Amino acid sequence: MILLERNYKWLQPVLSISISLLLLVFTYWSININFDMTQMFSYMSTYLYLLWFNGFVFLSTKFTQFFDKYLPFEKHSSLRLTVELVSLFLMAFIFFYIVMVILNIYGAIDEPHVLNKNNTIIGIFHSLVLLLYSSLTITDDFLRKWRTDSLKIEALKQDKLRAENRALQAQLNPHFLFNSLNVIISEIDHDPKLAKQFALDLSHTYRYVLQSKDVESVTFETEWEAMQAYIHLHQVRLGEGLKVIITIDSASNQKKIPPLSIQLLLENCFKHNQATLRKPLSITIFSDGNHFTIENNKQPKNNSADTYNIGIQYLKESFKQLDTYASILVEEDDSTFKITIPLIEA
Repeated sequence: MILLERNYKWLQPVLSISISLLLLVFTYWSININFDMTQMFSYMSTYLYLLWFNGFVFLSTKFTQFFDKYLPFEKHSSLRLTVELVSLFLMAFIFFYIVMVILNIYGAIDEPHVLNKNNTIIGIFHSLVLLLYSSLTITDDFLRKWRTDSLKIEALKQDKLRAENRALQAQLNPHFLFNSLNVIISEIDHDPKLAKQFALDLSHTYRYVLQSKDVESVTFETEWEAMQAYIHLHQVRLGEGLKVIITIDSASNQKKIPPLSIQLLLENCFKHNQATLRKPLSITIFSDGNHFTIENNKQPKNNSADTYNIGIQYLKESFKQLDTYASILVEEDDSTFKITIPLIEA
């Protein structure tokens, strides 16, 4: 069924014919003590039965297409299933009785073509078996559509993540770039060497943002190298208003994370907290080889946290793409905010 991909569709009619033959042999054997399998194909009823069974399997697929148009599963799942199965059973039984009538007309059987007990029992039994097999084709069709829809949803989810990633990357563009250019201008005369280093760090940061635009994961070492330049930009810009304590374990280097994860966490610290000489922003950065943690003191600005919430949600979904079991831990109280992200095995 759903395992039968396009190159193996020929197996479905072979399976249908095989089941109908086995069912026919069982029926002949059950009603005729002296049944000889070699004589089975001399009976007209054999060919009518095979035509009935396999023709109805084909017809059930057409029924499914008909109901897809007028009673789709997505809107009326319970009603659709009930109506389709009942319709198939009734049609199967009616067509079975038509076969009995044809056999009687041609004298192939002695039983009258009426719904007597034996004919009814045999008709119901075979119709139920046929209904069961036909229901498998219905299920197969449903699962194929469900799988296709699931792949489309997953693709849309990936597109959404990429769009959110680009939106988050764009955070670096307006105010950050403007402030950074002002720092370079002010330092050119005061400290040309620092201005040069600041320009190099700014270039390194933007180069990394552009290079990671369509990348699903990067090594921690790659991300951290770019983030050191990013941190240095803020240290120069904020001066004594920013205090950073860093402890990085080299065991973290080859682990994987979504690109710009650390940048997003750092950006949240700078964007949502004051950092002045009288009220410095203190950031503690720590990694132990399995996790990366950023903790800062809370000095909230009077602005919206919508971007922050979008960023954290983006991070959670991005990590899920790398590892289904990956989780992000957020801890905060009145004075501190702490977030820990996992480092994924390469």
